[in-house]
Amino acid sequence: MTPPDHPLLFALDLDGTLLDGAGRVSPRAVAALTSVVAVGHRVVIATGRPPDLAIRAAPELVGLVSHVVGGNGTIISTFPADAGDTADLVHVSGFDLAAAIEIVGELRRCDDGFGFALATERGFAHEPGFVERMPAAVHDDPIDDALSIGGTTAFKLLVFHLQRSVTELLVDVPPLIAHLGHAFSVRHMGADAVEIGPARDDKGAGLRWLCDHLGVASSHVVAVGDELNDLTMLEWAGWGVAVANGDDRVRAAADEVIGSNLDDGVAVFMERFDGTPTAGTDPQGDVKAP
Repeated sequence: MTPPDHPLLFALDLDGTLLDGAGRVSPRAVAALTSVVAVGHRVVIATGRPPDLAIRAAPELVGLVSHVVGGNGTIISTFPADAGDTADLVHVSGFDLAAAIEIVGELRRCDDGFGFALATERGFAHEPGFVERMPAAVHDDPIDDALSIGGTTAFKLLVFHLQRSVTELLVDVPPLIAHLGHAFSVRHMGADAVEIGPARDDKGAGLRWLCDHLGVASSHVVAVGDELNDLTMLEWAGWGVAVANGDDRVRAAADEVIGSNLDDGVAVFMERFDGTPTAGTDPQGDVKAP
């Protein structure tokens, strides 16, 4: 891929993609993003983390990233333009808390090794064992029953198991809840847990909503990721990019595979786009392959 003659929107996953092995944005990546933004391209973060945790994980991106497609596409916010600014919610997709209560009850009935985390309009709650499975620090203390947070609308329902891996949960959980009749899917959230929510909600749908909101065509979007929860946005974008450390299925579906997160793969890739965009070009022009 060569620098295009029109501005692009880059949608970057965080964990395992932009962040290095220590969970940080490297100086080279910051420099590369600074250059592409300076010449007129736009950068957004697309992550399984809720926006506040995404912003906290990457303070170096203040002023460089415009938005966060968080919660695997269910919560979209602005990214602070200056230190000290706060993020503004742009779009939230939720579902009836009664459905979450029914799913949690069924999984608990099947196996007492399941644990849960839940976000509603009342806040976020997680049960013992959740923190140890997350790539980022969770500052709230666990509680015995995540459902006790209450509310009427669920924004996130996360499920983990004390003995089973996330790979096993992706196989085991769907048949356990299929008979409940909800049009929900079970997705990898990017950590050692799965997310259960409406099938309509995923990173691809969230990124599509944001691009419609911003007036950006899919053909002007480059999406970069590593995990199964990134697949839908890589497939929707004009150019889907996987890092070398990504899941085999993600790399197979991508238009291009770049270096790993440990080798500054995203930074090296972004350095291709530091040329000045040409004004007046066809806004529907496609992202071009190498």
